[in-house]
Amino acid sequence: MATIRVLLLNTLNDLLEEEFKSFKWQLTNGVAKGFSSIARSKLEKAKHMDVVDLMVNQYGLSDAGKIAVRVLQNISQNNLAENLKKQLAEVQAETADGVGASSNSALAPTAPGFAQSITADTSSKVMAPVITGVTFSGPVNFSFK
Repeated sequence: MATIRVLLLNTLNDLLEEEFKSFKWQLTNGVAKGFSSIARSKLEKAKHMDVVDLMVNQYGLSDAGKIAVRVLQNISQNNLAENLKKQLAEVQAETADGVGASSNSALAPTAPGFAQSITADTSSKVMAPVITGVTFSGPVNFSFK
């Protein structure tokens, strides 16, 4: 299953260099109404992966996807915008159906054990869900493969 970060990265990789510059310009000029702009100094030399990280850090996963769609439309990349919108909807539907990991895991506090798979992408960044509303007791072990 693709993650939102991977979808954003793949979409940005489909842009030509000038289109990518336009995408970053849109983010620095607050084109996405209702959302703060990202500082030009942060985006000036940012590569594709950096832009994804900046967007997710600034707006959160869900809003980063929505903003990317809006910016793509603003730079006349309507096909990419439509494809990204469909892919984001699929990822959100899979997560809601329990196919993917979710931060809203319904774990019983008395569950005898819990296992969570955590993966790293090609840039060696760890992608892990956040689990809240659960009390853990006993040892917690992390093993990396």
